Amino acid sequence: MDKGASVKKGPKLVYKPWLKGHRASRLAARRSGRIAGYLVMSAFAFFFIGQLLSVDIPWMRVLINLALLGLMGLVYYSEGAHVGEGDVAFAEIAHVRHEEGKNIPGKDIDRCFHPAKGFFTVLVGAAPFVLICLIYAPLTRLATYSLGVLPAWLEGYRSRADIGLALGYYQQHIFFGFVDALRLIVRLLVFPFVNLVGAHNAPGILWVERLSPILVMIAPLWYGVGYRQGERLRAMVHGGIATSHSRKRRRETRAKQVARENKQLL
Repeated sequence: MDKGASVKKGPKLVYKPWLKGHRASRLAARRSGRIAGYLVMSAFAFFFIGQLLSVDIPWMRVLINLALLGLMGLVYYSEGAHVGEGDVAFAEIAHVRHEEGKNIPGKDIDRCFHPAKGFFTVLVGAAPFVLICLIYAPLTRLATYSLGVLPAWLEGYRSRADIGLALGYYQQHIFFGFVDALRLIVRLLVFPFVNLVGAHNAPGILWVERLSPILVMIAPLWYGVGYRQGERLRAMVHGGIATSHSRKRRRETRAKQVARENKQLL
């Protein structure tokens, strides 16, 4: 048996020339709003469903949050691939117009594909959140135990000299300050990583918060990876069209041959 015959061929790729655009443009910056929107929506969702993702069984918690990170990356990748394919299609039309000697406006060149444009969009969209993480990263400290609310049945012992001093620690007021607000935002932005190390792992949480400027970029960067696939996806579209035309020609040729053979038999 021929081993080569058993190998399934991949999709046919037909690359067509396209006009290269700019890696940075107003259009690419405007698109960054979707990146920022996805980050806000994910943080908002974690605020409500975070408890469901914080299961006590370590291996299950790790699997759930790794799957969540994979799903987030897939959403960004799909969005970037869709936009990248559209830009390549526009760049092919612009190339034809350029070859015909027509003038290509600047806004049309901005719309054309550039392999790095997707990453520029990600950087602009994630910049405000990276900045928040950069501000908080040097301020974070190792989490320590703090007293809760004094039980009601102990209220009567505050006046006793022998134990009143110890109970005085419960009278200390804890204020929700600027750093606390930053901590809440940062932990929601990198919530899957917080869950991966575990809520009770104080040293692990500390490192997640210190590395948050990098961690918050991991999922959005898949938008740039997907955008780079735009050229290949467009080539697959052309390949599919070429394959369809080739099959149609073969069917027509076969039909003509059968008709000719039938005519000879008559």
